[in-house]
Formats: sequence, structure tokens, C-alpha cells
Amino acid sequence: MPIIEYRGETANLRVLAREIEADPRLAGKCSLTLTPLRQDRRDSLRHAQWAEIAISVAAGLATNTLYDTLKALVERARDRGPVDEVNPRPESISEDTGGSEGVDR
Repeated sequence: MPIIEYRGETANLRVLAREIEADPRLAGKCSLTLTPLRQDRRDSLRHAQWAEIAISVAAGLATNTLYDTLKALVERARDRGPVDEVNPRPESISEDTGGSEGVDR
């Protein structure tokens, strides 16, 4: 199951989640997890609450149309505020490739 993660302001990611759930091409094909982040960003001048959203696409349903729709919604969220893609974690890389590449054991 491919997982795509983004980081941004909590309110913006909540709107993105509602848009994904409301889109007929994505509804029921993606599961969403919104995780609040701790506020330890001392270098930031902004006081917004930050979060990460993990978007899981059901295996076998990952199509170009689905990803294009998701990409368009993420771009719309970027128009509202900062949204950055989070690099995959090493454990999710090894699950996707079926190997142990990049994982220390």
C-alpha cells in the first residue's frame, strides 16, 4: 500500500483531507491519518499548529488518474499555505521494495 506524506499547517491539511474525502475519484480509495507535530520549532516566526498527513492508497488502485487528482488537490493546498512532501521513512522504503535496502539491521 503506497503511502504519501505531507507536512503543513494543521488547518490547511484538514481542508485537504476533506477535499480528498469529497472527491469521487479518491473517496474510498485512500485512507488518511492526520498527526499533530510538537511545537519545538524555535527558528520559526510563525505560530501555526503543524501536522503531517499520511495518505495511503489501496493496493491495486494506484493509477495515474488517482495520483493526478491527488496532486491537483495538494497543489491547491499549497496555494493556501506551505505543504511539503515528507521523505519516505526507511521502514516504508523496505516494505515497498520488498528488500532491506537502506535499513540497518
